[in-house]
Amino acid sequence: MTDELDLLRDANPVPADTGPWRDRPLDARAELLLKGLPSRDRRRRTVRRAVWSVGTAAAAAVVALALTVSGTGSSPAVAAPKPLVAHVSRVDVPLAEIARRARAAAAVTPGKSRRGSHVQTWSLGMEEDKDAVVSPMESLTRWAADGSGSLLEVATDPRHPGRPVIGDGVPPRTVHDGKVLRRESYPEGTYGANGSYFETPPAGTAALRGYLAVWTRGADRDPVELLTAVESFLKVWTPGPRQIADIATLLSRVEGLRPVGKVTDRLGREGQAFRFTPGHGARYLVVLDPDDGRVLDIEETVTRDDPAYRIKAGDVLSYTAWM
Repeated sequence: MTDELDLLRDANPVPADTGPWRDRPLDARAELLLKGLPSRDRRRRTVRRAVWSVGTAAAAAVVALALTVSGTGSSPAVAAPKPLVAHVSRVDVPLAEIARRARAAAAVTPGKSRRGSHVQTWSLGMEEDKDAVVSPMESLTRWAADGSGSLLEVATDPRHPGRPVIGDGVPPRTVHDGKVLRRESYPEGTYGANGSYFETPPAGTAALRGYLAVWTRGADRDPVELLTAVESFLKVWTPGPRQIADIATLLSRVEGLRPVGKVTDRLGREGQAFRFTPGHGARYLVVLDPDDGRVLDIEETVTRDDPAYRIKAGDVLSYTAWM
């Protein structure tokens, strides 16, 4: 028991200064730390962030889809994607200008954030001495004014990576090949009260930073945690113009988030890309719509080889694309 307690104390998944809502469900960081305790190796460095909305059963279903598509005895149909490639041009838009455009748009049409999101995610599932990847997954969450809602999660066909598989409607439906992993309907009054970021996001850059820090510790002072918070927040909310402008402004203040040019993402959209390399073995690529400041994609790649997990510098660890 002593060893287990020592591991728990060392992981410190829910620090004392986490925030005012200490009785809320564990956030993604805490869950990830707790899940890692049974097999924790103190010398192992963390090089992957889990795709938080995929549970164990969902991950198993994704792998089953991969095996079904590839066929027994053949090479896996699911392959790790190549990193997005940015190209510098004379018409690149600086991050500060994107933030200015977003604030100008919000001043004309403030709008409101909408609870729910439409997002495609992919992650590299790593086990020592094994080649493992997880197929892209698309999810659509919608909430009505009376607090009722729906969730649809689909493993996309790995033979057509990046192609949307869910059509937005009432109820949402699959529009292309894919395995339904989860389909939920929530009764009136639910309104996401049991999830993260359950309170309506505030207006104002400083207020939003504080709001994000409640759910992701350190988001108010650590650039990596801020990126993590933005990513997880955008999986819960579809921001209105005011919050889009606040997020763009927060990103424009991240020291080390540098422009790298235009990029065409996996959904065929053109965006402005910015790279951040914090120095802990991973690199982030953030893609914004240059016209309105929306976050289109966040991609994480590894910066050095790790033979134990059969990964090489430049490999994609995960990506998230908002639709």
